[in-house]
Amino acid sequence: METTKEITTPIGEHKVVIKTMLTGAEREKVDNAAMEFVETSDGQSFKVKDMEKVSLAQKHKLLETSIVTIDSDATNRLERVRKMYEQDYDYVYNEIVAAQKKMKAPTSEPSS
Repeated sequence: METTKEITTPIGEHKVVIKTMLTGAEREKVDNAAMEFVETSDGQSFKVKDMEKVSLAQKHKLLETSIVTIDSDATNRLERVRKMYEQDYDYVYNEIVAAQKKMKAPTSEPSS
């Protein structure tokens, strides 16, 4: 099964290779990116310190984890995508989200 896809951004025409599926460990990293912006006193209930930073941290971690290369170069992927035109940046992000939604396997109930 192919787990990457090459896309071309609409404005700058950057060739971006993205992952269409993440591993469990990669998904945990994305989900846990927000933890530095929450606080807890009992380890069970959490208070968000800055919701904007939570959202941005998760978005950045998803981009960083999902982008394999930009124009055949794997270095500084997050910073390079952030420097793209807004429409290109949004295109890459939306393609990642759409590809991963499409590739998610449906979960089934365990049989008894």
